[in-house]
Amino acid sequence: MKVVTPKEMAVMDRHAVAAGTPSIELMERAGHACAEVIKVDLDEKAQIIILCGPGNNGGDGLVIGRSLIEDGYTVHLFLTADREKLSEDSQISLKRLEDKNIPIRTLQDDADLEDLSLIMKRATHVVDAIFGTGLVDKEIPASYNRIFDLVNDFDREKIAIDIPSGLRGDIGLTIGNGIFADKTIVIQNYKTGCLLNDGPDYTGDTILIDIGIDENSIPNEKYYTQESDLKFPQKRKKNTHKYDYGSVVVIAGSKGMSGAGILSIEGALKSGGGLVTCYVPQDIYIPVVARAPAEALIKTYDCNITSDDIKHDRKKVILIGPGIGRAKNYSFILEHLLEGSLPVVIDADGIHHLAVVVDSLKESKTPVVITPHFAEFSKLIDVPREDILKDPIGYGQKFAMEYQVVVVLKGYRTMIFGTNGEIWFNSTGNPGMATGGSGDVLAGMIAGIAGQNVNLFEAARAGVFYHGKAGDYYAEHFGQSTLTAHSIIESLKYVLK
Repeated sequence: MKVVTPKEMAVMDRHAVAAGTPSIELMERAGHACAEVIKVDLDEKAQIIILCGPGNNGGDGLVIGRSLIEDGYTVHLFLTADREKLSEDSQISLKRLEDKNIPIRTLQDDADLEDLSLIMKRATHVVDAIFGTGLVDKEIPASYNRIFDLVNDFDREKIAIDIPSGLRGDIGLTIGNGIFADKTIVIQNYKTGCLLNDGPDYTGDTILIDIGIDENSIPNEKYYTQESDLKFPQKRKKNTHKYDYGSVVVIAGSKGMSGAGILSIEGALKSGGGLVTCYVPQDIYIPVVARAPAEALIKTYDCNITSDDIKHDRKKVILIGPGIGRAKNYSFILEHLLEGSLPVVIDADGIHHLAVVVDSLKESKTPVVITPHFAEFSKLIDVPREDILKDPIGYGQKFAMEYQVVVVLKGYRTMIFGTNGEIWFNSTGNPGMATGGSGDVLAGMIAGIAGQNVNLFEAARAGVFYHGKAGDYYAEHFGQSTLTAHSIIESLKYVLK
């Protein structure tokens, strides 16, 4: 399933029209499909307010209103702009309402807003069809801010059409104010603004509807991950041994952060890694041995990755970074790893040390995946976090292609950037996973999956997806508040089948 920008969606619309589907027919399909979704939660006492803007999003709202009224529901339709400002297709939809003698009000002054406020007191649902996905970074008129405030104060269900009004459809940032929807009915394809930055908080639950537009009519390599897209887990052969499922070496931990390595070990083991060896500094060896899973091997190192122990391990993938701290210099270790051929996963403090030798990536032929959150990525590329938030897709894609590394940019909808420009938005996970150690588990999972003869890009996609799915399993059964990194580990057995 593809993810599109508003501009890409507009091109897809034009291609559909050029292929023979009139634009008004697309509006009719969208409106009727949205109405079917809305009807699922309605009863005979429902009263629905539909707020329609001047663009085609408002036209969708007009079709929704006509469809619900024809099915016998009580609907109050409001235009937020003068009729002559409506788009061409919205004008047609308005005339179809008027031909059926369906009343519609226009919100023009304080008295109209007062009428809206009074109707809201007895309404059961408000449908937001004010602005579409093409909202750009310019000031919203004060009259709309007052409407937004009224809607946000409404304590029953708020439903947005395609994207909540006030939210930019490209980057998911609001323009000063926006509607917090309980549910958003997304038309045809997820828009980038629904998934980035503030988007998920404003959209609420999302429901996707298909109106018959071909997503392959444009060149686009942004996708929304579904389990069917993944190439892991794979069926195991009977005649195998532990080394067939990967020998993972983890370089992790430091004084005060010994738990990071343990969580990474468990992430690697629970995702199917055949053998996991964790190297820790001498001063935390005993506490790590006392707490680590019995299945793991725990060894020490003295910050010299070329030591015979590590060099001669039958390793398939190396993970470096969880909890190693910043007091010691790990940059030369990273340089050594990047001169080799084994896949390397670089996480947490490893990314801090990578920033010192980041140009080594350009000379390296080593398969690499990095797993930064936005603050770590900001320091790595020396770009303010605020700038990255305005174009996370561009910055992530540029780094992955320029340095030929897989980038896992962590967030609520984590993005996985491939070296060829491909981008996958993760579809699993919940806010309860914003907890200490969650990233250590993910890094271990990616390494554990990669060790099973899975390339790093596929391992990153699968690791992120099942990490989120395990968190969702726990949250569904026990809630988000008590979710910990160990909750994710323990829930993997229910989702990795």
